Amino acid sequence: MNRSLVVLLTFVLPFVANAQQALTLQDAILKAGTDLAPERLKGLQWIEGSPTYSYVKNDQLMRGTIGKSADLPIIDLATLNVAVSDTVKLKAMPHVTWLAADRFRFRHNGRYHVHTLGGATTTVTALPAEAANEDIHPRTGSIAYTVDHDLYVQRAGAKGPERITKDGADGIVNGQSVHRQEYGITKGTFWSPTGDQLAFYRMDERMVTPYQLEDITTRPSSFEKIRYPMAGDSSHHVTVGVYDLHGGKTIFLRTGAPADQYLTNISWSADGRYVHVVHLDRATENLRLVRYDPNTGQAVATLLTESDTTYLEPQHPAHFLKTRPGQYIWQSQRDGWNHLYRYDADNREVLQLTKGPWSVTDVVGFDPKENFLIVQGTAAVLPGKPSGATELHLYRVEVRSGKVRRLTTETGTHHGRLSSDGSTLIDTWSSVEVPGMVVLRDSRTGAEMKQLLRSKDPLAGHTVGKVELLTVIGAQGDRLNARLIKPSHFTEGHRYPVLIYVYNGPHVQLVTNSYLGGASLWMLEAAERGYLIWTVDGHGSGNRGKAFEQAIHRHLGELEVDDQMQGLAFLKSLPYVDGSRIGVHGWSFGGHMTTALLTRHPGVFKAGVAGGPVMDWSLYEVMYTERYMDTPAENPAGYASTDLTKMADHLEDPLLVITGGKDDVVLPQHALRFLKACVDKGIPVDFFDYPGHGHNVRGKDRVHLMDKVLTYLDHYLRPASE
Repeated sequence: MNRSLVVLLTFVLPFVANAQQALTLQDAILKAGTDLAPERLKGLQWIEGSPTYSYVKNDQLMRGTIGKSADLPIIDLATLNVAVSDTVKLKAMPHVTWLAADRFRFRHNGRYHVHTLGGATTTVTALPAEAANEDIHPRTGSIAYTVDHDLYVQRAGAKGPERITKDGADGIVNGQSVHRQEYGITKGTFWSPTGDQLAFYRMDERMVTPYQLEDITTRPSSFEKIRYPMAGDSSHHVTVGVYDLHGGKTIFLRTGAPADQYLTNISWSADGRYVHVVHLDRATENLRLVRYDPNTGQAVATLLTESDTTYLEPQHPAHFLKTRPGQYIWQSQRDGWNHLYRYDADNREVLQLTKGPWSVTDVVGFDPKENFLIVQGTAAVLPGKPSGATELHLYRVEVRSGKVRRLTTETGTHHGRLSSDGSTLIDTWSSVEVPGMVVLRDSRTGAEMKQLLRSKDPLAGHTVGKVELLTVIGAQGDRLNARLIKPSHFTEGHRYPVLIYVYNGPHVQLVTNSYLGGASLWMLEAAERGYLIWTVDGHGSGNRGKAFEQAIHRHLGELEVDDQMQGLAFLKSLPYVDGSRIGVHGWSFGGHMTTALLTRHPGVFKAGVAGGPVMDWSLYEVMYTERYMDTPAENPAGYASTDLTKMADHLEDPLLVITGGKDDVVLPQHALRFLKACVDKGIPVDFFDYPGHGHNVRGKDRVHLMDKVLTYLDHYLRPASE
């Protein structure tokens, strides 16, 4: 790559000249979410039915208004503890859910309590200690939960629970998320609007081949069995039941064949008459939004269909409008970007509400009359400009006309919450220049009404460098978003080694115009060791539109490697980069990328650390892999060309492979098979296992992990004199 590549956009996190202390690796990891995070308003939320907000300050629950008056205490911890009839007292102010302007609910010691301001606290529900997957109906207070693999409902005020299922066992799971939490699935229960019916998933995975994870804490070691459907193999079967709280009966929806289809994005009509399920075929090329009668289980109508010869990945259920019977909002990438469509289920009319080269990422909320909705989305991508994907903004969308107005103008990443009357937004945002801001905005114009918080830079007392956002030209000629972190002692005349941190997988975006540019604090500590820290979001990563994301189809880890090499070429063109000392580190998909970079381009990198790496896509799970790679039978060439175990003999540079001993996401078998290939071919490779850990090494052991990673790279990238 030649020097004609230019930096298009640069934001700088200023180096504090009078910094008082070094940022330690331990603090960078253990205090990243506390002492070294930008100040925030804990528990900030709108109070239901009132144009006021609440948050926790020290041991007090505070209330504020949209006017200029000062925020005032609602209740303090000591007062709440007196009101709670429990021998185990609260140690801190709990998270509260407002039920009305004068009443909130909170959970403590396995019980749900309701407190009325100026009055009493009532214990409304107690759950067993083993309860999990709790799902509380916002109005009735009934709680769905699971114990082991069965589903229960505890009604508010009732003496005991209702057991909904009795067949939970090894291979039968009720009331929990299914399809390995792909396609927007995050839970397994779905309350009707009135709370008198509960839809739930039942997953039969007895046909899935068991996989054994070793537990070394026992003597002798023992094995934990999980069900893990690998690409091309038998997948689990899912059905949807609906439990009627009045009749005490469960009806299963007649979702039909094939049994291994994906049943996703469950939602209820606003009046509770119908439940809706998105059917996605296993090939992920065709979907149907089907309406069901929950009382009979019969399909009533197919409301819409979509097809894509590459793949579909629905992430959001249809949202049915309360004030416009039969109408619903649907999200789709059909025009190349994720946008909103207003459908009418009765006359099949459709209106595209949002459009253009930007993506809606979230629906924030509707006004009570559903005349407009607030959405969160990227900035538009304009020719010759940096990708708008680095920013998130708030938009007002008129439901009738589709007229769109952008409400936020400050460059950065904005997240919003709409008041219950629809008049005001809480906008929480940051950028590389602004550690954090919380403001109130008019939902009509976006005008700032009140500033609630301006966060101080939590690193002001530490020696840190600067973060720059820029773009480089990718392997297909379009611009890729990138981030460069320089040490505080950076000088143009010195040549620095580079640590590339990589992920580059679907749905993940590492480079954002937010605090620290989206970087982790350990990267700033690593920069102070004398590194430049570099990251590129290449093809396949999120929020860049369908064509950009689908470019990796059937060849995961090939075009992405080409993009990373384009970034490397740009780095090497910089006079302050030592091109002979380039290291790379990544986890999960980033672990695959790290290994792929070293094996596809031997001799280019000084060293790499691959954590939790996918080494052979045929060993990865069905729902993810077949979407992006098709099955091994359909795409044998693609699987063969991305199988890193077959490239072990290309490895020339030091590589440390790390895995979690009980990783149920990327199985330890990936790392071990790659090691076996290296041994078979006489290739030296380093390995470290974290016994008992899953896919990510968390808690205090994460300090050990990052020390292991950086010590390894220091050994190869930093001369002894440094």
